[in-house]
Amino acid sequence: MRVVLLRHGETHGYFDDVGLTELGESQARQAGRALGKDLAATVPAGERVRLPHAPTARGTATAVTLRAALVATLDEELGAGHSVVVGDLEPDAHFDSLQFLYDGEARESSGVAARRLALDPERPAPDWALEYDRFDANYGEASRTGGPIDRWLTSTTRHFEPPQIAVYRLWAGITALAAEPGRGRIALVSSHSGPMRAFVAAAIGHDPGEPANLEQVDVRVVGDTATVAFREHRVRVDLPTVIPPWIDPAYLDGRRTAHDRAG
Repeated sequence: MRVVLLRHGETHGYFDDVGLTELGESQARQAGRALGKDLAATVPAGERVRLPHAPTARGTATAVTLRAALVATLDEELGAGHSVVVGDLEPDAHFDSLQFLYDGEARESSGVAARRLALDPERPAPDWALEYDRFDANYGEASRTGGPIDRWLTSTTRHFEPPQIAVYRLWAGITALAAEPGRGRIALVSSHSGPMRAFVAAAIGHDPGEPANLEQVDVRVVGDTATVAFREHRVRVDLPTVIPPWIDPAYLDGRRTAHDRAG
């Protein structure tokens, strides 16, 4: 199984969950064409390609444009009657953006920024808002260079999804894809920088820095092991088969409601 994680294209900002800029659309088209040429030269006839994606606006927009460019390029390279099957888009919460605990649920963090900005500046900010301020004091501009993710990877917080759990979340998505080879042995996944960055850091032993828009992490799963490749790094790792006792398996499966302490 080959799983390619791709960071979404350039977005209009991180003050809310918004779509792609014209540059972001162009980045997704270029990635789709490059992947189409690669697959046309390497995959056997009849191969199936899956397209899971983060359910955010920018993750979805990236997947839509990527798929269109991929299909067009495969047709150009292999002829309109080729047998490589490109599947429909698959929203998949495993590959969602960094999560934030707000109002009893884990929510996509840029959407929480919009709620933070809507607060009355004349009233004292609640704890969750103060924590978001420490993460991203200007609600988006620093996100273009990965500054908030630098802090997230090295800080202890109450409301943000911890980096380790984001790593297990992505592995849960990858192993779920690998468990269904009949649906396709190649998956091109439109995802987000924070979870991708934590995923790579856990695999190679240090943070390699912010991935560029549409930069790829290539994961090859064979049996109980996988090879993770990013930039100049290529490491072999065992697939996580045991979930630590401090992680709720329901969260990894997409159930994101908080628990009452009394329960």
